[in-house]
Amino acid sequence: MASRSKALLMASAVAAVVVGVATLLPATASAATYVVGDDAGWDVAVDYEAWARGKKFKVGDTLVFRYDTPSEKDVVQVDARGYAECTVPDNGRLLTSSGDNHVVLGEAGQYFFICDAEGECDSGMKLTVTAHH
Repeated sequence: MASRSKALLMASAVAAVVVGVATLLPATASAATYVVGDDAGWDVAVDYEAWARGKKFKVGDTLVFRYDTPSEKDVVQVDARGYAECTVPDNGRLLTSSGDNHVVLGEAGQYFFICDAEGECDSGMKLTVTAHH
């Protein structure tokens, strides 16, 4: 009976260590990748507010912006004012016009993205997400 108690005690100790180690793993171990706009991609026809609604973005998640016409579209990371006014501020960050841009949400907070091609942002081609810990 004593050996069974020792075995149960050992099993409990191992389980506690496994749970403890799992809680120490970085958040990126469970990071998600989101294709912005799903199958439609980064396109003026998508309601990005509706697309983002209900999603729980976390630090370490990746947003993927896909678009077919890199010569006609772009993705610019802007501040709140740039988002609201559809303008690119001095601190705006133009992502490479590759048609396949990946942005890692590296810290908690709000992120703002617009398309700077003429009229696209004003037509709704903009996205804001909030990353949480």
